Amino acid sequence: MTILRITPTETIDLLVPPQREPHADPGDLLAGHLHAPRRGEDSTGRARGDGPVITLSDPIPAEQIDANTPYVIKDAHGRVLSVQDAGSGTWEWAYFGAYDSYWTDVFPLQFSGNPVDKPSSITMPARTWPLHSNGTATSWEYAFWAPSDYGSSYPVMSLTAKAAQVTPEGFQTYTLSWNNGGTTMSLCADSGSWNWAYVSSTHAAAALTFHKFYVQRKKLDSLFSAAWPDASYDLKLNTGDSHYEALTTSQVMATYHNSGLAQYSWKANYFDCDDFSYVYKAQSSKDAYAVSPEYGYAVGIIFGRTAGSAHAVNVFIDTSGTVQVIEPQNGQIVEGKDWKDRTGAAYSPYFILM
Repeated sequence: MTILRITPTETIDLLVPPQREPHADPGDLLAGHLHAPRRGEDSTGRARGDGPVITLSDPIPAEQIDANTPYVIKDAHGRVLSVQDAGSGTWEWAYFGAYDSYWTDVFPLQFSGNPVDKPSSITMPARTWPLHSNGTATSWEYAFWAPSDYGSSYPVMSLTAKAAQVTPEGFQTYTLSWNNGGTTMSLCADSGSWNWAYVSSTHAAAALTFHKFYVQRKKLDSLFSAAWPDASYDLKLNTGDSHYEALTTSQVMATYHNSGLAQYSWKANYFDCDDFSYVYKAQSSKDAYAVSPEYGYAVGIIFGRTAGSAHAVNVFIDTSGTVQVIEPQNGQIVEGKDWKDRTGAAYSPYFILM
């Protein structure tokens, strides 16, 4: 597979990932990439929710980063670390882009550990792609997302977080740096509504903050209505909080395993579908208790009907703003709009408890 790098004076066929002249500046390369995000315009690709339904939390101290929690990494320009083309290829470039313009390329990112305590890799769980350096030059290298076994010439970077300046709002920022064989190289990105991510030993390090994915409480009803436009349901919110924390599939499955429900089977009248969903919801609250999030998890219980049956499962909002359901009797996850019984009849919700 090849890509083209286009400059005002030349067109060069490059192997993927490309080789570069050691004197070239990162701000001068890849801008002509055929699939580069258009500056200031919405990125293309499958819509991941309805845009700003998912909001970002206030900055979280790096000391609180947990390996089991998804984050967004934002720079001082308000841009977030993103995945080119929504991770649709066999590997993709990393870039920083404005969240409201490029949200289709924003994915949950997880650290392998706390980067303050020890160097930690950053992975895009949706593809299990860690962040790589595009080589081992000690001047600078582009950053890209790919499988961990992509090749020894393109190392997975273990990054260390160090406190930098404090924002005017009083939030601590951090740099992320990689020890490249004894040379400290910091994560960087040049200015613009978007620009490519790279590591450098000489360029100014990006001042970064870390954020969680939140769902606005007031937008829950519109999310459920979009998933089930013909349903008439009663939505109950047992909290006065303004937000819920959106979840990844891996977090939802971890709750299923923690609940022990895989060891239980359906019993008429005393441990049937609603009992499974109550246990799952309770375990979700226990999992939240263990890590003390700012807001509760976006997990609830949903009851639905078909023409000949009724059922209860658990509903959650993922980090793209998509309504999903998990069957607590077997751990199967489907989008809410695709929730059906064994005959293929679609369930119509009539009661949702969050």
